[in-house]
Amino acid sequence: MDPARSAKTITTLIGATIVLSLAACGGGSDDQAASGSGERKTLRYAYAFTPVAALSPYSDDAVTSYGVGATETLVKLDASGAPAASLATGWEQTDPATWELTLRDGVKFQDGTAMTAEAVAASLTNAAEAEPAPRALSGTELTVSAVGENAVRIVTKTPDPVLVQRLTSPELAILAEKAYADPASPSVVGTGTGPYTMTALNGTTSADLSANPAYWGGEPALAGIELSFVADGDQRASALRAGQTDLAQALPADQLEPVGAENVLAVPLPRTVSVHLIQSSPVFSDPGKRELAREAIEGLDLAGTIYAGAADPAQGLFSTVSTWAQNRPAPTYPQAEPWGSSQTPKQITLATFADRPELAEIATVVADQWRKAGFDVKTVVQEYNQMESDYLKGTYDAVIMSRSYGQDTADPISYLQADFGCEGGYNLSRYCDQDLDQDLAEAAGQADVETRNQAAVAAEHTVLSQVAVIPLIHDRTQFGVADGLTGLAADPWERAVITAATELDD
Repeated sequence: MDPARSAKTITTLIGATIVLSLAACGGGSDDQAASGSGERKTLRYAYAFTPVAALSPYSDDAVTSYGVGATETLVKLDASGAPAASLATGWEQTDPATWELTLRDGVKFQDGTAMTAEAVAASLTNAAEAEPAPRALSGTELTVSAVGENAVRIVTKTPDPVLVQRLTSPELAILAEKAYADPASPSVVGTGTGPYTMTALNGTTSADLSANPAYWGGEPALAGIELSFVADGDQRASALRAGQTDLAQALPADQLEPVGAENVLAVPLPRTVSVHLIQSSPVFSDPGKRELAREAIEGLDLAGTIYAGAADPAQGLFSTVSTWAQNRPAPTYPQAEPWGSSQTPKQITLATFADRPELAEIATVVADQWRKAGFDVKTVVQEYNQMESDYLKGTYDAVIMSRSYGQDTADPISYLQADFGCEGGYNLSRYCDQDLDQDLAEAAGQADVETRNQAAVAAEHTVLSQVAVIPLIHDRTQFGVADGLTGLAADPWERAVITAATELDD
């Protein structure tokens, strides 16, 4: 095992985020394949989440295809969260509502067709017209057209200072024409541009990928990838220890010690585990009962107990990765309302998903504390793909969710609009504050990064003060890695995992 992985966490603070630098990454960029010697290996990857929509990019599956190198976007995020070249090599804002992007020459889709300006415009247009729209485009209306042979023009209905950051979202992967036989659910099988071609999706069990010899970034170092969807974290860890898999995503905290520090790759993330109190709930529509619920779990040491120190206590919605949020004001909570003679019902259902095993343990602890506070609590734990639609419909009274606020756009205002805006596409709390919506809309029009960040801090204060959500911990990614596996992306934005440079030695 490379000594660069001998510590659990290898981090360097740079600007607003955390860069993880591995000496084992082959010394090259994601864009350049490693020139390893000997026979190329097939990587066995135990992935934590089963597909919810046949890997359609217009779903949470988008990050799966992107993470294994099957799909790419026009722009990617660098380690600091800034836009960097990918399928587009440059961009220019020609007027407040218009952007032009220059496309990389010589790119081919995995079906052999050329990535032309017309193909790119059609791909983005399909995403813009999807119902519902990808979260990265929440609140954005745009039209896309080809400009000559190697550029596209994007015009937004209103000026959008962070359009280029939106284009980094895996939901906006550029796919070949044949991907859109069903426009509502594009197929990523053989239609992307990445170093690995998805050759087969075997339901919700597994997927097969092979090296893309025509990849614009150079020949990939691996022969292919055997991707298995394994929801049980203990099974993923056991498979790694038994030598049955080479890479295991999202190891449970209690499996880190058995796996061994030298085989764990960890990095702090812009990811927060929170309890969403559903505003349409007969119980939690009452702010006094929301505060009663918050007080009941205040002070729980979930990071030190359930996560065994492999997570950080939550300071708010934004983790320490976002250094600009560290001097925020404390929330001003409503008055807790004891039960007394209140006619408010006590029965609530607390839901979470089983794909991250720590969440079920958190649900047990939270439910116990709430029962002590007088709530009559039922818990529901299922796999995420069985629950997402119910989350979005407000079926439950409370939901424990692990959410990356950097995954869609890496822009805090876009995240807040999606998760706490009245029309937000991922508003699990069913929260709506017209004044906050106006403030977020004004912030969305600001080009200055510091102004946007301070608006995000103010919006966080509003949401927390109304107890629409209770942050619990800030998560870290925990990959289990086999000896000889090098060149992983170690992406703090939880997008890229396997790159053209990833290789597996004996």
